[in-house]
Amino acid sequence: MTENHSTKKVTYWQPSAGDIIAGVIQSDDDSLYDEQQTMMLQEASGEVVGVDLNRYLRHSLKQHNAAVGDFVTVTFHGKEQKNSGRSFNRYTLSVDKAADSASSSDDE
Repeated sequence: MTENHSTKKVTYWQPSAGDIIAGVIQSDDDSLYDEQQTMMLQEASGEVVGVDLNRYLRHSLKQHNAAVGDFVTVTFHGKEQKNSGRSFNRYTLSVDKAADSASSSDDE
């Protein structure tokens, strides 16, 4: 699935366990943490990739005060199961602030 975003072709990240995506946040929408469900990242190659944000990723971005221009790395570890039997997708997220102040990594 592709669509245009700021005149660049956008693809959407559909990770398998172990996949990593990294890039600079391109989204300029103030609702990054609330209504918006996709974060646009520009990879080193210049490609813009949409990353679907689940509740954990939205919370982690907000916790790290992520903003347009920050460098984000997301690792998808795969589906896991809680003790309750409920399954979830495990991610690791790190944010390197554009102002050279780095945030730590989190796991869900």
